[in-house]
Amino acid sequence: MDKIENHDWGHIFRDISQRDVFRNNHYAEIVANFHEPGLANAQITTIRTPGIELIQANFTTERKLVLVDPENSEIISSSFILDGDIESQFSINKQPVRHWINTHGFQYTPDFQGEHIILNRKVKAISLVYDKPYFKSIAQSAGSAYLDNVLDCMERGETLLVAPGKLLLQPRMAELLQAISQCSFQGLTKYLFIEAKILELFALQMDQLTTNRQEKQEWSQADRERLKAVHDFITQTYLEPLTLTGICQHFGLNEFKLKKGYKHFFGSTVFGHIHQLRMQAAQQLLASGQMNVSEVSYHIGYNNISSFSAAFKQYFGHLPSSLKTYLHTT
Repeated sequence: MDKIENHDWGHIFRDISQRDVFRNNHYAEIVANFHEPGLANAQITTIRTPGIELIQANFTTERKLVLVDPENSEIISSSFILDGDIESQFSINKQPVRHWINTHGFQYTPDFQGEHIILNRKVKAISLVYDKPYFKSIAQSAGSAYLDNVLDCMERGETLLVAPGKLLLQPRMAELLQAISQCSFQGLTKYLFIEAKILELFALQMDQLTTNRQEKQEWSQADRERLKAVHDFITQTYLEPLTLTGICQHFGLNEFKLKKGYKHFFGSTVFGHIHQLRMQAAQQLLASGQMNVSEVSYHIGYNNISSFSAAFKQYFGHLPSSLKTYLHTT
């Protein structure tokens, strides 16, 4: 396997380009592209806001690739896995850590070091790296038991690691990550928008970590695995006529546990998640021109266009027939 030291990419990639997209006193965006025939293509987009640096990484590899972190680096960060599988070996853990698609994690370490193997030849991930004084200023005034625990770890110089794979993305988190990745604003407006989404993403992650810490004894490992299986099942079959009774029977859950667990782990009701997936599918089909409004309405399960149009407008704030005009103006 080829190893890439994070500080020495030029040793592996012969074709490298970098451009400044935007830069002022508060914000900056830099896009770097890497290409090595027979090995990999990569694009790393870095957006700096006051106190937080967002790094979006997209890799497509032709064989297994190992990314090696620099040594002796104190870091506070959140990570979100959008596509692909990664296996990490951290210096603080004897066993490797597996990161899964649609999961997220958080860590503080005074001496960060690890190796990350891209397993299935692709990965798309977003990381948020927090400036230490900025993070401490937020955490100290948050009144959050979880953030108090992070501050205690920082004070003692102890590592805290919640690896991606243990926390599933909530639907709102997925929306925020998509909004960041596909932001169509230009100039300063773009970075004000992204900064706002980053802060909301951070707040949702801290809320989920706090809730999990408070209720971790309530849910058995078997319950967690069943609920994750339900979430994966719905993500694949949301266009089918699903019922709570059918889901409960299929996955061995009672209705109370399904409803409470789904809301707890994913931040949405079962049918709220199904509705979100259907609306997002409708938006993508209309934006791409693959179907007209009538065809999309039928495709996602509506019997008449008026009901679909009303639901679409309630979800997105505009009618499906005006989508292209809306996208053009934004």
